[in-house]
Amino acid sequence: MKILGRYLFNNMLKPLLYLLVLFTLLFIVADLMNNAGKFMKTEASVLMMAKYYSLQLPSLVIFIVPICLLLATLYSLSLLTRHSEIVAMRACGVNIHRIVRPYLGIGFVCFLLTAGVNEYTGPKYAYRAYQLLQSQKDESDDVYFEHIPYKNPTAGHSWYIESFDTRNYTMRGVTLRRQRADGSDALKYTAKKGMWMDGRWWFEDGAVQRFDLNSNLDGPAETFQVREMRDLPEIPEDFLGEAKDTAHQSSYELWKYIRTHQHLSKATITSKHVDIHHKLTMPFVCLIATIIGIPVGAHTGRKGAFAGIMLAISMFFGFYAMQFSMEYLAKQMIIPPWAGPWPAVVVFAVIGYSMIHRMR
Repeated sequence: MKILGRYLFNNMLKPLLYLLVLFTLLFIVADLMNNAGKFMKTEASVLMMAKYYSLQLPSLVIFIVPICLLLATLYSLSLLTRHSEIVAMRACGVNIHRIVRPYLGIGFVCFLLTAGVNEYTGPKYAYRAYQLLQSQKDESDDVYFEHIPYKNPTAGHSWYIESFDTRNYTMRGVTLRRQRADGSDALKYTAKKGMWMDGRWWFEDGAVQRFDLNSNLDGPAETFQVREMRDLPEIPEDFLGEAKDTAHQSSYELWKYIRTHQHLSKATITSKHVDIHHKLTMPFVCLIATIIGIPVGAHTGRKGAFAGIMLAISMFFGFYAMQFSMEYLAKQMIIPPWAGPWPAVVVFAVIGYSMIHRMR
């Protein structure tokens, strides 16, 4: 990296790091005030609260990085403009695209970071934080999901689980039907308990009933004390998807849910498709924030940072307003699911790029 690029990179990186720390602390304080009653009621320890907020951090990154990028870009470029540094660079023959390249580079790195967090770590750790908070309550039922039906058409499996403990992935009252291609039952497993160990399911205290091609009983049921269900493709996350909030699921988990729940209403499936597209667009907000902040910050440095901040923030929240409005129309099945989240990304990307291209 050349001297100019390193200088611009550091000029952007320092305020970005400060803003990330500031917004993280603000979130923790705000959430602590909101959950103070719960923590006091359950007599939660400092260690437990520290663990809770450390689990929340990955999902927090997805939301605070874009606004921090926007503010850091505005501050950095308005400072350069106020001190006439951009004018000096241009006078030395430096192209405007070379000046903004480090900012776009940081925005792209943040895009990759939030994409990974959004899909792999954010939902998983947010759900663990939710479990931790629920487990501190007096009502132990909060960590159980009850009466879970689950169908896996690909494998021909139909499940019914009376109770599922989310802490150790233990099932109670399990019924599993293996069905033929015509929908008739071939086997039916019943078990008082099912446990997830060593990457597979183990059924305890159960029975296996076989059926002939006419769906009649094919002999007596075979009982067992412990049975290793080595060939079952279902994993605990499949059952959690039946009761998990959308915020605690990745786009891949939502896609799997739709694929195995084609029997749901068209409105429900459409809503899930919109949620998938929304999650896929979330990392792109980092790029939108950067390309909005670059031209606004560079042009308002001499006029004062306040005007630039107001303009950029208005555009930033205008992006969200457009996206949420279009998503509402998509969930009402007025427009296709993809036409909910994506148009705002395209429109504001074009606006931002046009503003950068017109910089002189």
